Amino acid sequence: MFRAHINQNLCFLMVDATDTPIGFAICGVLDRALHLYELAIVPEHGGKGLGKALIEKVCAESKLRGLDAVTLSTFTDVAWNGPFYERVGFHSLDDDELSPGLHLVKNHEADIGLTHRCIMRREIK
Repeated sequence: MFRAHINQNLCFLMVDATDTPIGFAICGVLDRALHLYELAIVPEHGGKGLGKALIEKVCAESKLRGLDAVTLSTFTDVAWNGPFYERVGFHSLDDDELSPGLHLVKNHEADIGLTHRCIMRREIK
């Protein structure tokens, strides 16, 4: 899966001054949106705005590609996930608001045991 996203220029890497990776985002186009499959920051670099910077890069890429939004799924039982994404402009979607592709994502995650998840969306203007 990741190789295809790399080949489509949908992986974003953040490095420090020594060129050591400290964060990344992996996305894919899904139903007129850029879907954020994975976002990670090395824990020692947390709390410095790097996650927000990667989100902004993903949103800029979505706009550049003429897409309508950025979407993601995240755990509802991890205290900082939802509030972080809300602070950077995402909102939770109800099941009846999910696109066909987002339904597939949600069902696949449930099939592999990832429960307590929600789908979120940020509109691109």
